[in-house]
Amino acid sequence: MDNLRCRQMLDRFLTFYDKASRENAGSERRFELWKQHYGFTYVPPGYERDQLAKEMLDYAWDKYSLVYEKIKYFESDPVKLYELLTSIKETLNYHDPIDLTVLYFVGTFETDPFIMKENEQYTLCFPVEVEWSDYKLIQELTRVVHCCKSGLAPSQTRTLGQLIFQEGIGLHTARAIMEDKKGSGIELFWNHEKCTKEPNRIMMNIIPHLNRTDYQALYSFTKGTGASGYEKEANFTGWILIKYLLTQGKNLSELAAIPNTEVDRYIENSLYSLLNHAYLTQPQE
Repeated sequence: MDNLRCRQMLDRFLTFYDKASRENAGSERRFELWKQHYGFTYVPPGYERDQLAKEMLDYAWDKYSLVYEKIKYFESDPVKLYELLTSIKETLNYHDPIDLTVLYFVGTFETDPFIMKENEQYTLCFPVEVEWSDYKLIQELTRVVHCCKSGLAPSQTRTLGQLIFQEGIGLHTARAIMEDKKGSGIELFWNHEKCTKEPNRIMMNIIPHLNRTDYQALYSFTKGTGASGYEKEANFTGWILIKYLLTQGKNLSELAAIPNTEVDRYIENSLYSLLNHAYLTQPQE
């Protein structure tokens, strides 16, 4: 049986925010209070913790008042989390017990969910200051199950190719589960993304970067602009690549079982196969 726990750091954040607000604290004093009462953030490899945290706090400070009530009255739903985790494990055909803590925290409006692992215990850190749908929650829980099944690391030490692969599996697992729910249609956001205009160019340009592990590459191909000048190039590549593999007779369980040592080679070969099959539509005008 899975060991699933919910924790939150919202009370600690509110203590910090209330103290800083009452003092009408400036940037330096706010950061002192942040470190004293909260001090939780994700710092990518290669960045100085305090410097990045202070810059992000300054960026987010004026926005916190708009979501104060949401943070204060946030309630986790362990039953729903357990149901979603069970559905994901069934979809990916993974039956071993998972030891998982879902930790809710307040980020800086730019903070993505992230996963930490210690021994065999996983922690999914999920920010609550922005709107997230069940779709996103399923994607992140899928990452945990995929890491357990394949041996992939949950950290930023993974390659861009592994990120693409995991992103695609997460997106398609979320779609499969949400479409199984009564009356839940998914409108994919790709319909509104500029990267859909040049799929072939994006994939050709991303191939030389597949083995990169530096944070700059992982960031530029997800939240920044990638080699073709579009946002979310890695996410889009993951979506269309897994879609292609599914049409070739693979299934999500089979793909998720590919060992971590084979993922990089598999992704590169699959991208070449996809391009050779001319599977994608021609660029739009």
